[in-house]
Amino acid sequence: MSERTIPLGNKRSVSFAVAQAVSAVALGTADLATLAIVMAVAVGVRISILPAISHAFDRPTYPLTHYAGLWWIGVAYLAALAHAGLYTRRDPYWEEVRRCVIGTTVGTLLVFAVLSAAKIGDDVSRPVVVLAWALLLVALPMSRRAVKEALFAAGPWRRRAVLIGSGPLADALRQAFRRHRTLGYEIAEVVADPTAAPGRATAIGAQEVIVATPDLGRAEFLKLIESLRAVTENVLIVPDLAEVPVLGVEVLGLLEDRALLLRVPNNLLKPWNLLVKRAFDLVVGGLLAALLVPVLALAVVAIALDSPGPLLHIEPRVGRRGTFFKCYKLRTMYRDGDQRLDAYLAAHPDAAAEWERYRKLRTYDPRVTRVGRILRRYSLDEIPQLFNVIRGQMSLVGPRPYLPREMPLVSAEAMIDVLPGITGLWQVSGKNALDLRERARLDRWHVNNWSLWLDVIILVKTTAVVWRAR
Repeated sequence: MSERTIPLGNKRSVSFAVAQAVSAVALGTADLATLAIVMAVAVGVRISILPAISHAFDRPTYPLTHYAGLWWIGVAYLAALAHAGLYTRRDPYWEEVRRCVIGTTVGTLLVFAVLSAAKIGDDVSRPVVVLAWALLLVALPMSRRAVKEALFAAGPWRRRAVLIGSGPLADALRQAFRRHRTLGYEIAEVVADPTAAPGRATAIGAQEVIVATPDLGRAEFLKLIESLRAVTENVLIVPDLAEVPVLGVEVLGLLEDRALLLRVPNNLLKPWNLLVKRAFDLVVGGLLAALLVPVLALAVVAIALDSPGPLLHIEPRVGRRGTFFKCYKLRTMYRDGDQRLDAYLAAHPDAAAEWERYRKLRTYDPRVTRVGRILRRYSLDEIPQLFNVIRGQMSLVGPRPYLPREMPLVSAEAMIDVLPGITGLWQVSGKNALDLRERARLDRWHVNNWSLWLDVIILVKTTAVVWRAR
């Protein structure tokens, strides 16, 4: 059959298969290169640094050239990464990070299993394998993101898509796909009229069609999906599930009854999840408290020298199930801060309007001391809250610990079912640039979609926000 007689759908399928193969080979090659680099770093650390730290590592170890001959290590990691779906799936960045953690961990366990089963434990330094695992947790997601960005720019990872929809939802989706380039979807055109979508998808050679028309009737919706089957490879449906938990949702298909069910878990009502979250808070919170003791000591001295008053600011906050607890922070305000604020708001109407909306002053706050501005800029004033975490009054990640007077301003029934947190979703989504009701909405979303991995993501993002002094 000549090229002219090959059906258009077959041409697209062949083109997609080639692009998918090119992307998989490029990602696999990059993963092996990343593994080689981290192994080299791990060997260097084992040879040059660990012996200086402890005499337990004085025993000679293999040079890097020895590991170059152990080809099966690369095969073990590639198999584990492939099993995690890292060469076939298109996931948002943080989901890919999660799969990288799983694949890397399974690959490391495979290496140890081979060493044990083949009784060749002396061929590989265990500290090198552990160090390589730790480095891969950071290096692999970063390298894969860079490779996917390059593949998207070059073309193999890019999937042309037509977006059916209009208004704010379509605009938000278009912006979301621009941000998440590692998904590989390029919105080539936005079509407001669903009946025109099949023709436009054919005209521009779209491989994907994204349907974001929640107001479309059932009959029209089914007719649209059926018409799209002949012109595009995949259809992505955006359901109207605003404010409904979406993370961890399971899809159940009842074949005989042709029914689709969505199982929405309530993770924070499960005792095991609460136990895991509490253990995570104790371990990580305890480590952070120990590491930050020198910083806390310096901050206390600076506060004492800067202005008179107590070193700690202690005030009641709303905890789990509506109970009150004493929340600890380093003092960042003058003793007469309330009087200073009243005078300032009376003299500055714009500041008064800002205070009414945000319950904060985002530029200049007359109550805050010189040292307090520095502590607040880097969130160092919240270090004492780690002791609230250890005592079980707060969590590392959770809803904002609201003041008693703020409770009437928000609908917080779901939020007071869990422990408040030092950081949360709103702190990494705009910090004090968000008004109080928007912060409450984000807090409710976090509670409804909780998972330990989501807490880890928020903690990582918090570190970046604090480092950039945002």
